[in-house]
Amino acid sequence: MNGKAKVVIIGAGSAIFTKTILCDLLQFDDMEIDNISLVDIDGAKLETVRRMAEKMIRQTGGKTTVTAAEHWREVLEGAGYVINTISVGGARIYQRDLEIADRYHVSEAVGDIIGPTGIFRMLRAYPTILQIVKDMERLCPDAYFFNYTNPMAPICQALNEQTKIRTFGFCHSVQGTAKMLAEYLDVPPGSMSYWCAGINHMAWYLDLKTDGKDAYPMLREIGASEEKMKEAFAREEKYQGLVGDGFSDGVRFEIMKHFGYYHSESPFHMSEYTPYFRKTPEMIEKWGVSKRWWLEHELSNDEYYEELERQVNAEEDIPMPRGEEYAPYIIHANLTGKPFRANLNVMNTGLIPNIPDGCCVEVPCYADAEGIHPCYVGRLPEALAGLNMTNVNVHKLMAKAAVTKKFRYIREAVQLDPLTGAMCTLEEIGRLTEDLIENNKEYLRDFS
Repeated sequence: MNGKAKVVIIGAGSAIFTKTILCDLLQFDDMEIDNISLVDIDGAKLETVRRMAEKMIRQTGGKTTVTAAEHWREVLEGAGYVINTISVGGARIYQRDLEIADRYHVSEAVGDIIGPTGIFRMLRAYPTILQIVKDMERLCPDAYFFNYTNPMAPICQALNEQTKIRTFGFCHSVQGTAKMLAEYLDVPPGSMSYWCAGINHMAWYLDLKTDGKDAYPMLREIGASEEKMKEAFAREEKYQGLVGDGFSDGVRFEIMKHFGYYHSESPFHMSEYTPYFRKTPEMIEKWGVSKRWWLEHELSNDEYYEELERQVNAEEDIPMPRGEEYAPYIIHANLTGKPFRANLNVMNTGLIPNIPDGCCVEVPCYADAEGIHPCYVGRLPEALAGLNMTNVNVHKLMAKAAVTKKFRYIREAVQLDPLTGAMCTLEEIGRLTEDLIENNKEYLRDFS
């Protein structure tokens, strides 16, 4: 058991995420957090989130104290859990990265994991994240570091090389996709069970069941018919709100058709991680993966604060629906000793033998009073491991670039990116990379 019920959230100005975490963290009836410390460089947003947290605590009748700070060093001492969700550079530089890649016909929908824009997103964020964790070594060396910032796998891999803090990567893709699959299959979410493993954003449902029975025959039946797929897509909720009635999950069903298994991340992301779906504008439209919904979200992020401020100032309670993020449940398991299983990002130590040790993999983990325990998965089917490795190879070079601060590894990472390689010659990739280096030069001053 960790024994320190102080939670620090860095990047708390990301209010939608912070509210989701707090909704779950504050509603356990067998656990109370001593202190929640909120950190953000935007003082106005930080104050709104602080008031939100205090109002939510009053609503739940808790005694948790709230601290707000503009620098993490002010609040790290005594922390048991540090949750990171920072983004560095803002939406505009991310938008320019996307536009530069477009000029070379490398069209990314999200671009936050690999691909040209994902690589530079990491290089912007990693120095700050490393400094957070180095400060943890001094101020709270026994704390857990829960990373939510993308690109998940290379950040966790680089941290594992440079720090001794217990680092785990958190994502909502596995549990979120399981909920979506329940909607496709038209069954209660509680009836679903699964065993899922691979890498972040490309983990595979190696077993998928409803009420204890294999769900893959039903899922393959849906995937065999255009009409049944459309009916299934109409039942899901998340992406309908993002792209409307035209949402298509055809990319993931196509991958399942040819590789045998369904995977954990959205069709928008998966279309970027492989060379199959984004070769022409016509293909992008055909597969329904053209909308840059994450860029739109980042550009319109401030709009949420108007609604949040209204909730904070209103006489009625703030809505507190339970969410899907794993962090509150892992903290609960660690503090109460009641086991909980989650898919987390950890270093491979033979957990998946046909992915190299020392790389970051996403596997089932059990949390209890003694800590967080990654599960042995065994070998993935070779084709699945092969798809994973096309991304792992880029992850390794991204981590190496961040650790060594060498331009060479940035260039090699972009050269190995599957989508970029499908669209560009090596000479074009070189020009693309140099243009992105120029766009991000203020974050690369110590590179050589």
